[in-house]
Amino acid sequence: MNYRELLKSIEDEKYLINMVSAEDIILFGHSICLNQNSRVLDLCCGYGTMLKVWREVFGITGTGVDRDLAFIETGRSRLQDSCINLICGDVLQYADDVKYDVVVCTELSTGLFSSFEEGIAFLERFIKPCGTLVFGKLFSEAVNPPHELIDFDGSLPTLNEICVEVRQCGYLLTAMVSGSTASWERYIMRDSKLSLDRLKKNPDDTGCAEWADKWHRMYFDYRRPYEGWALFGIESIR
Repeated sequence: MNYRELLKSIEDEKYLINMVSAEDIILFGHSICLNQNSRVLDLCCGYGTMLKVWREVFGITGTGVDRDLAFIETGRSRLQDSCINLICGDVLQYADDVKYDVVVCTELSTGLFSSFEEGIAFLERFIKPCGTLVFGKLFSEAVNPPHELIDFDGSLPTLNEICVEVRQCGYLLTAMVSGSTASWERYIMRDSKLSLDRLKKNPDDTGCAEWADKWHRMYFDYRRPYEGWALFGIESIR
């Protein structure tokens, strides 16, 4: 085993704001045929880690947009590569004349858009003909999940319902990778670390303590058995 490469992958995963691993992102990039000629736009890019990994593995060029300046500045310091441009700004106000081979939005199900169709229509502004749209989305593992989960995350579609939505928008699902238990645990425990830091600085912060308890209870009792997150790639059938 190449332990240095393993540590590098773990370091990248610290900066992934989703529920899939760096290895899964590489497998996904291979499945959508990324190469050195691919140009990728990542909206809500966070630290730009997906672009970083794809640049190092496949040689892509691209642009990432996120409204969080701290994310962008950290991402730039980690990238140090002029072939990936990270921009701080409102995703919904972003515009350029470039058409991309792949357009990504991992925040499609977090209230950024009023509907799935609206989100897909927005991504279509930037895609080349025969390009691939990529989105991240929470889904329900059960047809009738517990009401506690619905109260926490809203009403979530099943995987089949996502496929139906995709077809209604004129696309076919052609690539997918789901978050594993290990990647979900990484995501959940990262938030726990942030709560721990806040509690150490403010031991009397009852709101933070209550949130930490709720965060763990919701994951272990409801999200772990009933909820999933996946990265989906779709291509137009029109």
